[in-house]
Amino acid sequence: MVYGLDPHVVRYVMRKVRKESGYRQEDIADATMSYGTISNIERGVGNVDVKTVTKYLTKLGLNEATLKNLVKKELERMEELSFQLQLIEAMLDNNKLVEHAEQLLKSIAIERYHPLAPFYTYLEGRCFHAKKAYTKAEKYYKLAIRLNNQYKLCSRDNIVSICYNELSICHYVQNNMSKALHYVEKGLDAYSERNGGRDVKHPMLCNKALYLLNMTRFEAAKQIVDELWAKRFHIRSSFYTLLNIYKYRAILLRRMEKYSEAIEICKEGINIGICNKIQNRYLDIMNILGSVYLLQKQCDKAENCFQMVLNYDYERNHPRSHIDALIYLSIIYSHEKNWPKAEQHIDSALQIARRATQNQLSKALIVAGNIYAAQHKFAEAIPCYQEAEQAAFQANLPKRQYTALLQMAKCFDSMKAETEWKVTIKKLLNLQQKLNLQSEEEIYEV
Repeated sequence: MVYGLDPHVVRYVMRKVRKESGYRQEDIADATMSYGTISNIERGVGNVDVKTVTKYLTKLGLNEATLKNLVKKELERMEELSFQLQLIEAMLDNNKLVEHAEQLLKSIAIERYHPLAPFYTYLEGRCFHAKKAYTKAEKYYKLAIRLNNQYKLCSRDNIVSICYNELSICHYVQNNMSKALHYVEKGLDAYSERNGGRDVKHPMLCNKALYLLNMTRFEAAKQIVDELWAKRFHIRSSFYTLLNIYKYRAILLRRMEKYSEAIEICKEGINIGICNKIQNRYLDIMNILGSVYLLQKQCDKAENCFQMVLNYDYERNHPRSHIDALIYLSIIYSHEKNWPKAEQHIDSALQIARRATQNQLSKALIVAGNIYAAQHKFAEAIPCYQEAEQAAFQANLPKRQYTALLQMAKCFDSMKAETEWKVTIKKLLNLQQKLNLQSEEEIYEV
C-alpha cells in the first residue's frame, strides 16, 4: 500500500535493506517506534498508519524515489525467478527429470521472507515427494504454508491450497486416508477464486472423492463426483482431472450395479484418454471396464480388456495398471480352472508388485493364495495369505489384512489344523472388534 506499490514487494525490500545494512529490528527501534511496530510493518500485520511506515522508511535511508526504484528492480528479478521456478515445477511433473530439477532448485538462493519463498519451499517438498521421502516432503509443504501465513508473502496462486493438497497425497500414498482427507479439506477451505493461478479446486475435489471411496464412504464420494460430473465440460485445465472424474463415476456405477452406464462411461473416458495420449489414465479405466464385464461374468470381454492393457503397456511404464490387469487375468483363468495360466499371470503380478507397493502386493498375494486354495494346495496357499496379511498391515490396509486372515482360517479349517485355525480366528476377531470392519470393496474371484 505504500505509495501505491505492491505491499508484498515493499515489505520484502524494507526487510532486505535493513538486513543488508546489518541492523536487527531492535537496533532501529526507539521511544517513538517500538520493536513490535517494526515487526508489524515488515510482516504486514496490525493497523500501522502510513505516517509510521514513512518514518520507518526514513530510518532505513529510503525515500519515495529510491523505494520505487528498488521495488521496480525486485519485480524484474521476481518475474525472472518466477519463470525459472515454473520450469522446475514442470520438470518435477515429469518424473524423469527430478534430479535435474533438484539441482536447478539448489542453484537458486532466496531468503525465507522472499515473496516467492512459499513457492520455492513447495518445490523443495516436491523434490522429496518424488523420491518418496514423505516425512521430509511434509516438512517443506508445512513450512511453505507457515512462511505464507507468517510473512503474508504470496497468497496468490493458491499456494497454500496446493501445499495442503500435496500433504493429502503424501498421506494417501501411505494409506492414511483420514489424514489425507483432513488435509484436502483444509486445502479446499483455504482456496479462493480471487487468488487466481492454476485450477487446483477440481483436482482437490477429485482427491477428496478418491479418499472417501477408499474409506468406503460411498454416499459422500458420490455427492462430490456428481457435482464434478455436472461440470465436466467446463474442466479444460487438466485432462488428468477430467479422466479421474470418469474413473470415479465408473467405480460408483459399478458398485451400484448400473453396469450398462458404467460401461458407457468407461468407453467415453478411454476415448478421451487415447485422443489426448494420457496413457496411465485410460489404462486405469480399461481395467475398470474389464472389471465390470467380470462382474457380469462376461469373461471373454473382460479378458480382452485386461489383455489390451498389457499390450498397450508392453514396456511396463505403468506398473500399477499392469499389475491390476495381471491380477484380473489370473482371476479369470482361475475361474476357468486354467491353473497353469492362472499361476503364470499371478506370478508375473507378484514379480512386479514386489518392486512396487505393499498395497498391490497384498492384493496379488491374496489372489495367489486363492488360486492354490482352489486346487486344494493349502500348504502353498497359507504362506501367500501370511505374507499378504503382513504386507497389508505394513501398508495400513486393515480390510485387506482381514481378508487375508479370513482366507487363511479357511485353509487351516480344511486342513483340520485346529491350533493354527484358532490362532487365526482370534486374530480375525480382534481385528474386527478393533476396527469394526465391513467387507472390503475388492474383486478377488468371479
